[in-house]
Formats: sequence, structure tokens, C-alpha cells
Amino acid sequence: MTEGTYNIYLIAVHPSMQGRGIGSRLMTYVENALRQTGQRILLVETSGLAVFARTRSLSHKLAYTEEARIREFYAAGEDKVVFWKKL
Repeated sequence: MTEGTYNIYLIAVHPSMQGRGIGSRLMTYVENALRQTGQRILLVETSGLAVFARTRSLSHKLAYTEEARIREFYAAGEDKVVFWKKL
């Protein structure tokens, strides 16, 4: 329902495998695949809870911009955070 905009709702790496660059490689693969087909924008959604701080940090590291924060979207006290990147 958009022209060239894609959305990653969830990406996860098992805790025992985190810190090895797997998440970065997964995201880079997706970004490159989308670029090769002429897509424009990639959105990444995550939770605002402290337990997801590493996920948000990865988005910043990969040059995503925090575009929106919807307060209490998932549950009381749990925001939805949306990151944006132009491909």
C-alpha cells in the first residue's frame, strides 16, 4: 500500500548469539536486497522498554533515525518506537 516503503516488525537474535554482529548482518542483507530492487525506505519497529535498549542501539548504529514514538502502544508503559532509513 506504499511505493517502495518496507517495514520490519520484528528481528531477533538468540541471547546466546548476541554481540557477534549477526543482527547487523541480517539488517545489511535486507537493506541491500531492497536497494537492488529500487525500494526507497525501510522502517523498523521495536519496543521502548529497557529490555529492548540493545535493539534500539543497533538501529542507531546502523544509521536509522528515530522517527516516531507512540506512547503506550503495546501496553500501559510500553511505547512503540519506529526507526526510519532512506535506502
